[in-house]
Amino acid sequence: MSPSRDWVRPAAGAALVAALVASAVILVALAADLLRWDRTMRDDDIAYAAHADASWMPSTLLPAGITRTALGLEDDVELRGAVDQFWKSDPRAPLQVFTDVTRRTAAERRLARLIETEERPERRSMLATLRGAFLLEEARNSPVQRHVFLRRAIEQFERAAELDPGNADAVYDLELALKLLRETGGGTAGSGDRRAPLPSPGSGSSSAGSGF
Repeated sequence: MSPSRDWVRPAAGAALVAALVASAVILVALAADLLRWDRTMRDDDIAYAAHADASWMPSTLLPAGITRTALGLEDDVELRGAVDQFWKSDPRAPLQVFTDVTRRTAAERRLARLIETEERPERRSMLATLRGAFLLEEARNSPVQRHVFLRRAIEQFERAAELDPGNADAVYDLELALKLLRETGGGTAGSGDRRAPLPSPGSGSSSAGSGF
C-alpha cells in the first residue's frame, strides 16, 4: 500500500500544476480579448458614425459569446445592434412590399424588447424615442388611422422625456406629434409634411431639438 500512496502524491501535484497553468492561459486569453473588444467597439463606433459597416464583433481567442458575457458587454452590443436594425429598416421609406413590413416590424419589436431589459434611463429614453419615430412615420403614412398612431407615438415620446429630461429629440418629437394630433382633430392633417431630418446613424441622437 505504501508505494501506491507515494505515487499518488506527485500525480496530484502534477494535476494541480496543470490546472494552474490552464487557468493562467485562460486569464491571459481573456485579457487579450478584453483589449480586442475595447478596440473593436471603439473603432466600429467611429466607422458607424461615418456611415460605414460595423459589426461590433472582434476576432477573439476565447469564444466571443463567453468573453462578451464575462466582460459585461452584452447590453452594449445589443443596443448598437438594435439601433443599426432601426436604420436598416429605412423608417422613412414608404412600405411597398411585404419584406418592408417584416423588416420594420422586426426592428420595432427588438426596440420594444430591449427597452424592457435595459437598466440605464438615458438608453431606455433613446430606445423609446426610436419607437416613437416608427409610430410617427406610421401616422404620416396612414391617413385613416393617423390619430391612433399619433397617440401611440406620443406615449413613447412622453416616456422618453420622463426617463431622460435632457433628451431634446424626445421633447421636440413630442411637440410635433401633439401638433399633428391637434391638426388631425381639426381636419387639417396632411396639409404639409413637417418632417424633421433624421439623426445620423451611430450618433445615438441628433443635434439638440432636431427630432426625427
